[in-house]
Amino acid sequence: MEAYILVNIEASSITWEVIESVLKIEGVKTANVVTGQFDAMVLAQFPELDNLGKIVERIHRVKGVLRTQTLLSVPSPVRAGNVVSGLTEEEKTGFDNYPDR
Repeated sequence: MEAYILVNIEASSITWEVIESVLKIEGVKTANVVTGQFDAMVLAQFPELDNLGKIVERIHRVKGVLRTQTLLSVPSPVRAGNVVSGLTEEEKTGFDNYPDR
């Protein structure tokens, strides 16, 4: 399973130092500084949903982290351009009846 964790960092903290600490957390695969509403984006990979909670808790313990927003990645029925066999035509389209491609 995967999740993207968006992080706000205190203005008084050095963003790169916070990122270095976050990268040491088990389950964190990448951490990047970003522009916009958030200061960093973290990619976490984990075997079970319970592990995600532990990763987020550890991120919150890093000095300089103000708050986070977690985006759980939803696995797609599409793999390498092929729709998984067994899906109906209705299941192959999105909520707006356009194919999900």
